[in-house]
Amino acid sequence: MDNTQDAVELSTRLAEVESRLRMLEREYQTQRQELRDNYQEIQSLTGLQDVALALASTLDPDPLLNRIVSAAMELMEAEGSSLLLLDEGSLELSFEVVDGEVSQQLVGKRIAVGEGISGWVAQTGEPALVNDAQNDPRFAGQTDLSTGFHTHSLLCVPLQFQGRMLGVLTVVNKTTPGGFETRDVKWLKALAALAAAAIENARLYQRVREERDRVVIAQEEVRKKLARDLHDGPTQLVSNIVMQVDFLKKLLLHEPNRVAEELDQLGHTGQQAIQDMRTMLFDLRPIILETQGLGAALRLFTERHQVGDKTKINLHLGDAVERYVPRIESTVFSIVQEAVNNALKHAQAQNLWVRLGQRGSTLTVEIEDDGVGFDMDQVLQGYASRGSFGLLNMRERAELVEGELTMVSALGKGTTVMLRVPVTPVTSGEEGTTR
Repeated sequence: MDNTQDAVELSTRLAEVESRLRMLEREYQTQRQELRDNYQEIQSLTGLQDVALALASTLDPDPLLNRIVSAAMELMEAEGSSLLLLDEGSLELSFEVVDGEVSQQLVGKRIAVGEGISGWVAQTGEPALVNDAQNDPRFAGQTDLSTGFHTHSLLCVPLQFQGRMLGVLTVVNKTTPGGFETRDVKWLKALAALAAAAIENARLYQRVREERDRVVIAQEEVRKKLARDLHDGPTQLVSNIVMQVDFLKKLLLHEPNRVAEELDQLGHTGQQAIQDMRTMLFDLRPIILETQGLGAALRLFTERHQVGDKTKINLHLGDAVERYVPRIESTVFSIVQEAVNNALKHAQAQNLWVRLGQRGSTLTVEIEDDGVGFDMDQVLQGYASRGSFGLLNMRERAELVEGELTMVSALGKGTTVMLRVPVTPVTSGEEGTTR
């Protein structure tokens, strides 16, 4: 009896020990998984930190995009990765960079927003985690067919900066069993946020460099024009004055009765030199624009260019034209100045009209001539090779004040330049403000 009772107790205790061992095993496995997860989190965080430092030190677009794609593939343990950028004009996504086993044939390929899983992400702004791509209704299999690559799983997240869609970042075919996980979404979204900020910074840097180059080119154009104008105008006139003075010295000895007539001619030449220099100074910096505004500056500008020119310049200022902030007035004046000078130089026109009018909050400027005109397509195609940047300068100046510049011309039908600028008239005492 005692042996039976002991056996029962022993069996019960063994069962309790086995249960306790199983519980300890489960706790051990749980803690082991937590340690593994924590290790992976630390590894991902460390990798993300390294990527952030690398992206912060890269402003060249091509190396930057390559670094983003390779980092995504490494961080997500994927077979391949791709980065698509959004073309806001066409609403298409373009494959900019691919890495890993994804075919390089994709580079340059474009898909519409909404097309495929990447297009869906760009359209909705939501990430997509797909571990059975072939059976997902959003999956577009044409890409696999065209490249020979087979997509099993993919994770795609949007590239967004301050709420604006820039593109999408995709990784394909997780190399570890089980496919992509929810935590992968978190880490790829974190990388995408860093990448979007880096891309926007690189674009801003690129725009600043381009603007700097445009300023340098514009300054060089101004220097060249000033040098040409000085050589063809005041320099020639001053040289004539010097020669006339030498001639007068000889006349005083041999024909003194002609001196008065030659002095009159000398005075006329001097007045012409002064007029030319004043015109050049006005073109460089019209003080009247700062003191009296756009209308007064244009009146004086057209009057100065009307003297001695065969083309009749007609200025029409609408009653609603007022004073505007300096940035608007100086930009509009520069565009009118460029357009009028181009017309006087090339149009062979009898008449030139400069019209300004304001309707609502839009200032409209037209510069029209009845000259020979030109073939717009032909001129634009060969524009850069001619080393002239007049039209580009006008368009870029218009963009700086959020304006729109258009030009219409045809052979034998003259040319019209139209500028529309959003404006806010300023009241007295506010002329020194900027918009």
